[in-house]
Amino acid sequence: MDVDLIVLKKVVVRREIGTTRGLAQEGECEGGGARLLAPMLLGLFATVLLVLASLRLNAASVTCVPIATEAASSPAVSVAHVNHVHTTVRSGFTDLGSVGGAQNQMVGTRREYEDSVKTYRELAKKETETYLPYLAATLNDLGILDSDQNRIEKAREEFAEALKIYHELARKKPDIYLRYVALTLNNLGILEGTPNYLEEALKIYRNLAQKERETYLPYMATTLNNLGILDSGKNSVKKARKEYAEALKMYRELAQKEPGTYLPSVPMALNSLGLLDDAQNRWDEAREEAGEALKIYRELAQKEPETYLPQVAITLNNLGIFDSNKNQLNEARKEYEEALEIHRELAQKEPKIYLPYIAATLNNLGILNRAENRTEETRKAFEEAMKIYDACAKQDPDQFLPLIERMKKLLKQLPK
Repeated sequence: MDVDLIVLKKVVVRREIGTTRGLAQEGECEGGGARLLAPMLLGLFATVLLVLASLRLNAASVTCVPIATEAASSPAVSVAHVNHVHTTVRSGFTDLGSVGGAQNQMVGTRREYEDSVKTYRELAKKETETYLPYLAATLNDLGILDSDQNRIEKAREEFAEALKIYHELARKKPDIYLRYVALTLNNLGILEGTPNYLEEALKIYRNLAQKERETYLPYMATTLNNLGILDSGKNSVKKARKEYAEALKMYRELAQKEPGTYLPSVPMALNSLGLLDDAQNRWDEAREEAGEALKIYRELAQKEPETYLPQVAITLNNLGIFDSNKNQLNEARKEYEEALEIHRELAQKEPKIYLPYIAATLNNLGILNRAENRTEETRKAFEEAMKIYDACAKQDPDQFLPLIERMKKLLKQLPK
């Protein structure tokens, strides 16, 4: 693959997992205090945020903006997003909305969490069994807030304390609290960017799934997917492939029973495998996986265009790269042009998000034009991409100034 091509990846996929019924029954079995606790634990058990990471690159930031990055380990891969693997689970005391919300809301929420931690510490001294779970859940939420705000050391301390409490609770009541040990291990694993915590969480989920497969299969799939992201970022390609493949198999099984919930996870996993295959020059497999992902995203976009049209465009862009690799340039052109058309449409409503995607697709279309000696069309695509990056650099120079220099270099290489 041409080193100047840009692979695109979507940033955040939100997925609800778990059932109210299961935790309500669990609360009823534990008496009045546990009945009060059930809604809190339901919230902790329910929300999972997935962010897909770029192949062969260690995570650098969470952003909705493509970053062109040269992959030192493989000249065949240039990646648009440098994404942090971010699967966090909140307790549900306060709904923060999306990551990176209004600063004043964050400040207010932080104060609420800190006050709650202080209160639950005092209450737990007198009624340990009743209030320790509340303390752990609030520490978990505070850890997520701190990790969102890049307060890494504080988040690490909060997650670690929450994990210690859940371990203590799980020794007495493993049927209730082992799952929360796994969830907190997950958050620590994401924060640290190392697979050890995630592997421990996966082990717990596998054990729990022996008794309640339907409940824990989604968590196993999510954890396997995230392990695949981390391992591919560390160049552990065989391990990553195995993890992605197992996650995909689980998502297919889940989607057969609950397509409305889990079908979107199938193309997500297919794209992960496709990018891994592309990085290994397995272009036939990559093309097949991305093609299936595109078919599913098109179907989903018919019902929810605002949600899934961006994924259609991203997958088209990557298909264009895979077809370029196989020298199927006519197909690649059609895919780039359709991706560009969709991104232009999306940018009319949300220019801050989608203008950089237009630039990235123009970059790839320009590379294709260059390969076919269409010099003027190449120049036009590169110049428009640079103009977009120049506008974006006024808001975020650290991300976009390197892209401007990159486009200047590409333009300079063109014949006059």
